[in-house]
Amino acid sequence: MDPGSRKTFDLGYYNQVVKRRGLFTSDSQLLVNSVTKSLVNQLLQRSLWKFYAQIAMPMEKMERINVKPGTQGETRKQCALVNS
Repeated sequence: MDPGSRKTFDLGYYNQVVKRRGLFTSDSQLLVNSVTKSLVNQLLQRSLWKFYAQIAMPMEKMERINVKPGTQGETRKQCALVNS
């Protein structure tokens, strides 16, 4: 989602969002809300290592989600609804 650093995991995405160059509508919404706008600006003012430390906790939490492999699970046709 960040053409300038597509092969690295860094703050480039947030730099693009601040410049209003995000790819998705949800990217621009980060700047509409004062709380999320403040969080984006805080991320950009900190070091890259603090960013890594901060992002690690939710990534580890997502890792614990019980994803069903292969044919045990299914992809939803509409995210908010269970397939019928």
